[in-house]
Amino acid sequence: MTAHSRRLTLASVALLCGVTLVGPQTASGQDTAEAEIVSVVQEFFDAMAAGDSALGASTLLLEGQFTSVRETPDGARTGITRHSDFLTSIASGDQALLERMWDPTVMVQGRVAMLWTPYDFHIDGAFSHCGVDVFNLLKTDDGWRISGVSYTVERDNCPESPLGPPGGSH
Repeated sequence: MTAHSRRLTLASVALLCGVTLVGPQTASGQDTAEAEIVSVVQEFFDAMAAGDSALGASTLLLEGQFTSVRETPDGARTGITRHSDFLTSIASGDQALLERMWDPTVMVQGRVAMLWTPYDFHIDGAFSHCGVDVFNLLKTDDGWRISGVSYTVERDNCPESPLGPPGGSH
């Protein structure tokens, strides 16, 4: 082995050691961010279930909006609701709302994140619909906040929730 080859080999080993040392820290930071993001979305669902607009507001950027899409016999129908209007509606609502997610996929890059998850939705204890939620989040000085939500509303062909019937589990 030449001196030049040895230097390259030592540089490669040092680089690999550096990646090994940095890799787990990055993964740990990523895991922490993912857990925080899932927690914020669950907190949003909890606020909706409790009709607690103050708790809901702590999870949302008030300038954001919800966008829904549902298939109708006449084609896709979309709806848009501002976060602030949604908070008013849950505070004054007289129905028990329960939304549950499972198997969320979280992607994070710096202060921007996305959570994609299947969900089911119940009103007053009765199944209403299922679909997919896509939450966009931004990390603010106060933590992760939901900047926007897009979701499908599907009433037919909903898979059985792995969470079982509502009652004890989120």
